[in-house]
Amino acid sequence: MTQLRNVAIVGFAQAPIVARDEHRTAQEMLYPQVRRALEECGVSRDDIDYQVAGSSDYIDGRPFGFVMALDVMGSWPPRQDLHVEMDAAFAAYYAWLRMQAGDCDTAIVCGYGKSSEGDLDRVLNLQLDPFYLGAIGLDPTSTAALQASVFMEREKKSDLDLAEVTARNRAAGARNPDALVREATSPDDLAATEWVAAPLRAGYLAPKGETAVCLVLAAEGKAESMCDHPVWIQGLDQRIEMQNLGARDLAVSAGTELATRKALAMSGLATAADCDLVELSAANAAEEMILCGAMGLDPEKPQPVINPSGGALCGHPLMMTGLIRLGEVFRQLSGRAGERAVPDAERAMAHATSGHCLQQNLVIVCGKDRRWT
Repeated sequence: MTQLRNVAIVGFAQAPIVARDEHRTAQEMLYPQVRRALEECGVSRDDIDYQVAGSSDYIDGRPFGFVMALDVMGSWPPRQDLHVEMDAAFAAYYAWLRMQAGDCDTAIVCGYGKSSEGDLDRVLNLQLDPFYLGAIGLDPTSTAALQASVFMEREKKSDLDLAEVTARNRAAGARNPDALVREATSPDDLAATEWVAAPLRAGYLAPKGETAVCLVLAAEGKAESMCDHPVWIQGLDQRIEMQNLGARDLAVSAGTELATRKALAMSGLATAADCDLVELSAANAAEEMILCGAMGLDPEKPQPVINPSGGALCGHPLMMTGLIRLGEVFRQLSGRAGERAVPDAERAMAHATSGHCLQQNLVIVCGKDRRWT
């Protein structure tokens, strides 16, 4: 393998997820997180070479909202900047690529958006093929229900299986002060919630919320001075599958399987079980089971711990859920996870997704040690 630059996560700040922030715009929510993340690293905005954000103006209906965010992220003096209309974890992947190209040594990656001010079903319908699928009004819940039906039929999973997955995440989320839902719930109570789109009940769906997130990346040579315990990116890969749902086997996630295999190989690991914890971006309980199958994870085994933060099933802020997973990995490996810390964790894996039914998937493996010497 060609020698790559060692890049580390050196800072992370997140506002607690809320159902709705009635008093601030998305950019006003973001500003304190940028300040916190930079202060945590002991630098100012002038010390950052590159900035990139993940958001979508469709969410809250504010045209050119990403331009407004420049005032928050730092528009002067001029610096390299990029905006992607995807989960901000994909923006972090792009920043890593820019560092490999030698374009920058430091970067801030931001995620923001006020999903409470828009109609997410209509917005996310636009991700579908506009002639055959989008035209009939499919939304993320209905397509997720189609995927869950196929998966459950093939794998012989039951309603109670979905309830148990959600209950495990809810129990973990009770220890996460940034989670939207912080109450443990029994499988029986979850299985008693109303149907939204069979086989998915309300209790099995990730609760929508909003927050703001800022993550700081730095290349070797800068990272050591910005963080006492940098968390090094050791491997990563992303894969995109067909947009047309009928062209894919919805019972599996081929993209996640391939991205996981490539990211693990890049990091020098054999299987996901070599990691101590994994953070998954699963918007419903069936998605988490599909992701576990694609990654070779067994929730019944003690390692790796799956979603010690509670995962997306305890709070799903659109455009930020994946970046929060990467931030949680940083918290765990840098000793900042508090009550939800996984003891003696050395390596971890973060997953992010975009599109209906796990269309696009990103896997990032991180560790306490540098990968390349």
